[in-house]
Amino acid sequence: MSTSPEQDIGKRIRYIRLKQATTLEQLALRTNLSKSLLSKIENGKVSSPVSTLFTIAKALNTKISYFFNVEDENLPITLVRKNERRQYHRAGAQFGYTYEALGYKRKEKMMEPFILYMDKTTAKDVAFSHPGEEILFILDGTWEFKHGDQTLILRKGDCIYFDANIPHSGKPIGNKPVKAFMVICSGENNRFPLGELGLDYRKKQP
Repeated sequence: MSTSPEQDIGKRIRYIRLKQATTLEQLALRTNLSKSLLSKIENGKVSSPVSTLFTIAKALNTKISYFFNVEDENLPITLVRKNERRQYHRAGAQFGYTYEALGYKRKEKMMEPFILYMDKTTAKDVAFSHPGEEILFILDGTWEFKHGDQTLILRKGDCIYFDANIPHSGKPIGNKPVKAFMVICSGENNRFPLGELGLDYRKKQP
């Protein structure tokens, strides 16, 4: 039986949490997320924004790429065909946008590329923040983008590079949906095997 992308992510989160002998209560304390929400995420019952997945990955001392990867081997080059993209936040999701993972076939990586879609009818006023840096390149539509106290109007062909730790949000302007190429870098300049990062909790302790 095929599983949804949300279920795949949930299984991976539960696997690494149990490998580290971490309870849901402990993970809730580390992430400041409710035990109920974490349980729903692990069971694939809710979609999660990238910022939430970054928070969980950091609490488990692994990379967000672990949650998307489906390959056992880290190849020097991977190809994701158009029809192979994995979509998250299906239409009507609580955060008002949909994104497609483009680099999920690579096991170890410093960047996570996505295509983001946002429609005026579903967009919600929610701010996100997560470790690292981010790039957004507008492929279509017009977007009002907020980063901290700054507001920018982004149009097709515009590109921004920003500190993702600072709360940021956006909403489409006009009736045309926004489509953007998004790259997130966690800020960790290493390519240690994910198994190492996930199973040796002491390595990333401050």
